[in-house]
Amino acid sequence: MSEYAFVERPFLAQLHALGWRIIDQGEGIPKDPKVSLRESFREVALKEEFKEAVRGINLTSDGKEWLTERQLEDLFAELTGQVGRSLIEVNRDVLQLLYKCTVDRNELTGEEFPVVKLIDFHYPDRNRFTAINQFRIDTPGRVKDHIRPDIVLFVNGLPLVVVEAKDANSFTSDPMAEAIKQLHRYSEQREETIAAGLKEGEERLFHTNQLLIATTGEHARFGTITSGPEHFYEWKCIHPERYASYALPLGKERSQEVLVQGMLNKEVLLDLVRNFNLFMSTNERLVKVMARYQQYRAVSKIVGRLRTG
Repeated sequence: MSEYAFVERPFLAQLHALGWRIIDQGEGIPKDPKVSLRESFREVALKEEFKEAVRGINLTSDGKEWLTERQLEDLFAELTGQVGRSLIEVNRDVLQLLYKCTVDRNELTGEEFPVVKLIDFHYPDRNRFTAINQFRIDTPGRVKDHIRPDIVLFVNGLPLVVVEAKDANSFTSDPMAEAIKQLHRYSEQREETIAAGLKEGEERLFHTNQLLIATTGEHARFGTITSGPEHFYEWKCIHPERYASYALPLGKERSQEVLVQGMLNKEVLLDLVRNFNLFMSTNERLVKVMARYQQYRAVSKIVGRLRTG
């Protein structure tokens, strides 16, 4: 059974059931960037999707949209146009903007330096969740002329999750290792390529990234942009329990289904981004850590008990 049928398509089907908008481009190389909501294959984020979504979640007290076209353009440029620093530094600074961002003025009310919500963390359904497979990004002058992550997940037009799918077959001895290697290639983090002075990916895709996912269907693991192969982990529970009952795309529950249902429903994904991300220094190196399922479940239960008294 092919990678698309066994891994990629079931992943998309499950996201669709969770309320994601799905753009399924099939198995071939995409030819028209407009299908993936872009003007060109050099774009890594969905600009019009971003502007429409952010405009719609920032309203005055009487329900009026107040962000101007210029302000939305500037916000998008600030998020996607950062250069001159390492990937982890840009990623950290972009995450801070997702938490709190301001513009110069609310032209409707006159308020100076109002806070802008780039993502509505309190009301997940007010955001736009879009998953696109075979997300082609052209990379002229590099080792290959384009990269094509299997699935990219966008919230309000920003790529927060990159998924690499591999099929377990007789031609690939360790498909999970190959999937993780591919994610490192896409994000320009393979040491042998760096040592050779070559470029083979597109780092800009990962400036807003919060999760990397490698999956073979039977096995699925998540990491962050600084995770080595040994620091990709399975997500082994579905919490809150209201998400535990769901249709199985292939009729059986595999590691992939648990990870998608447990991590990628709208509520939990935004909770993980908002409250369970950590940047820390280890051996003079800045790393990004995402909570594992045991930590998430324990903290969530404690918070739930506190809220209910």
